[in-house]
Amino acid sequence: MKIVKFVLPVIAAGFVASSASAATSAWSVNGSNIVPNTVANSLNVDGEGDDWTGAVLRVDLTSGSFYQNGSGGNAAPSSAFIGFVPELEFDTYVGIIDDSSAGIAGGAGDLGGGALSLDAPQFSATWFNTATDNTGAALVANLTLTPDAAGTWELITSFAGGQLRSSGVVEGGALVPEPATLALMGLGGIAALRRR
Repeated sequence: MKIVKFVLPVIAAGFVASSASAATSAWSVNGSNIVPNTVANSLNVDGEGDDWTGAVLRVDLTSGSFYQNGSGGNAAPSSAFIGFVPELEFDTYVGIIDDSSAGIAGGAGDLGGGALSLDAPQFSATWFNTATDNTGAALVANLTLTPDAAGTWELITSFAGGQLRSSGVVEGGALVPEPATLALMGLGGIAALRRR
């Protein structure tokens, strides 16, 4: 009897891949958050050998708000500043910490929302990466919200070989993948197993 191990990392993250790339993206709650009364959400991408080139994100809240300490802007902070102001690590930002190749573009592409903004109840951003060596795991954004935050989110993460698209809800300050997307991907995984 042959046992086939089949792993679909995009199922757990709730993403639909538009290419054959093995790259993955996933939101996770950062359990080391030191900012009181907030929930830190980390966007982690892994190119699995494919270069991460950028992302487009939009979050619309119906309640709650974003945490922004005011001294770091929306760009990823430097670890040198994090040493002096530890809560900067859990600020709301996009980009790779200490990576000057990651920049912010005006406008939020096809997710709407105009230029980069952090005006409750909406966050919209497009950011990009000009380096070609971000092919492994990297933290590329952090959204810290109040625990009463609720709403919806949409995300496109781009890699050299294609894009991953996802959406979901915000519940209790956490970004959660859409259950319908998870179910759809699950069915696709079962069909792929049957073909094998």
